[in-house]
Amino acid sequence: MKKLKSKKYMLSRLLIIIVILIIIGFLIWKLLFPFYKVEDRTKKMKQFKGVNGETAIGWLKVQGTNIDFPIVNYDTSDVSDPTYELGWSYSDKKTLQKKTTLFSHNILNVSSNPLIGNKNHKRFEQLMAYIYSDFVKDNKYIQYTVNGKNYLFKIYGISFQKEEDLDYDNINPSKKELKQYIKYTKKNSYFDFNIDVDENDKLITLVTCTRFFGPTTEYSFVVDARLVRKNELISNYKIKENKNYNKIKKIMEGDVLDA
Repeated sequence: MKKLKSKKYMLSRLLIIIVILIIIGFLIWKLLFPFYKVEDRTKKMKQFKGVNGETAIGWLKVQGTNIDFPIVNYDTSDVSDPTYELGWSYSDKKTLQKKTTLFSHNILNVSSNPLIGNKNHKRFEQLMAYIYSDFVKDNKYIQYTVNGKNYLFKIYGISFQKEEDLDYDNINPSKKELKQYIKYTKKNSYFDFNIDVDENDKLITLVTCTRFFGPTTEYSFVVDARLVRKNELISNYKIKENKNYNKIKKIMEGDVLDA
């Protein structure tokens, strides 16, 4: 009887050790093989020289897309040229701000059924892929290089917004303003992201034009993300379509709706 108990005890201890080893192995795998691997863009940023002689104030790279190009200050570049393959900021700051808003053109991917991964899309056209849940599930990170550092952001909101709601020139909002913007973004997002975001986080917002709702509507397509926190794993996280997405589905199916 004692031998039987001893064997059961040894077996249970062995199972506990195996479980602990599996957990440790999983955590090591997460650390060694992150969901997104940061790629240094400081050298490319320094080497960039625009057609008007302007330099880059930052460099943007978006997971799952060919968006991997310099960011210039709006006042120093002819951003009205749709063939100019870069993005811009209305701020000239060369350091990471509380809220960074970046723009680029979408000339070729403006329909209510955006294309994914078209090689002819060179600016923010490929950003429109984030309207599809399957794409979002596999691509959740935005990398922004500024002031010699590569920062990584986790996407927490995808929506259409009117220009007056973007507040794009407010790079140093108060905590109250940040809290309000985060609340607005999450409320209007087409997906619920399983990550925490609050007024203490630094945010980045990507904005491009669209005709998803038709040629006369004044909406922009917006992707919002917050900075990866200290000691936070660069891991995958769950997303799901919410009730806001029902309107998107209907439009993709051909229904004409007011935005």
